[in-house]
Amino acid sequence: MKRLILGVAAALLLAGPAVADGLPYKGHVKDTETPTPRWTGFYIGGGVGGGAVVHDLNVREYNYYYERWSKVLSLDGIGGEGMFGTIIVGYDRLIRPGWVAGVFVDYDFSDISSSVSDRWDSASINHRHSWSVGARLGMLSSPTTLWYAMAGYTQAQFDFGGDLLDVLVDRYGSSRSRTFDGYFLGAGVESILHGNWSLRLEYRFTQFDGETIYSGVGEDYRTTVDLEPSMHTARLVLTYKLGHRD
Repeated sequence: MKRLILGVAAALLLAGPAVADGLPYKGHVKDTETPTPRWTGFYIGGGVGGGAVVHDLNVREYNYYYERWSKVLSLDGIGGEGMFGTIIVGYDRLIRPGWVAGVFVDYDFSDISSSVSDRWDSASINHRHSWSVGARLGMLSSPTTLWYAMAGYTQAQFDFGGDLLDVLVDRYGSSRSRTFDGYFLGAGVESILHGNWSLRLEYRFTQFDGETIYSGVGEDYRTTVDLEPSMHTARLVLTYKLGHRD
């Protein structure tokens, strides 16, 4: 899975310079004898993808007597891989010859799971679903092919399980799931297949804010468990442009 995601990212990065010389100059797309497909309009779509998630987990303890925090445990790079499905709704506009801008909202539902264990305990962190709102800006390398960059806001739900987390839930009454806010950056290529149908290939990096997922108070100390996830995803999405496409 990691090779697939890295391969998609590398392909997108390497293809950019390769098509730069063929990008249309101002007015090129407009002046071509072949009618330019209509990029402006609303669209809907769906697809599949693969992802890898990385968690930075830190356990800290505050000692009331010494009045200071100390790090009990730090696990950087707890990872997991899996597949996900996605649906999307968006709007694009040809803002000038050769340039397309758009906004979109999408929803992912996945089975990406991460786990860590030792001889006595185990813990799992599962990405269940997420939604994102973003914008993209791209250049047409031909009337039917768009290369673009994108960015936006995202929110995801992660569920927790395993022996170790069960103990924390029972002891401190913490939730078995938590919502994380974050941002994403990415790049992709979209090609019109036929009529109103298009196919896009995307790579995204998502960074979530750190959250305290558990907090417990003892007689002499306070213990917190902090989690900061990040994700790498690659997705293939088929979209349909609503209305008539020239």
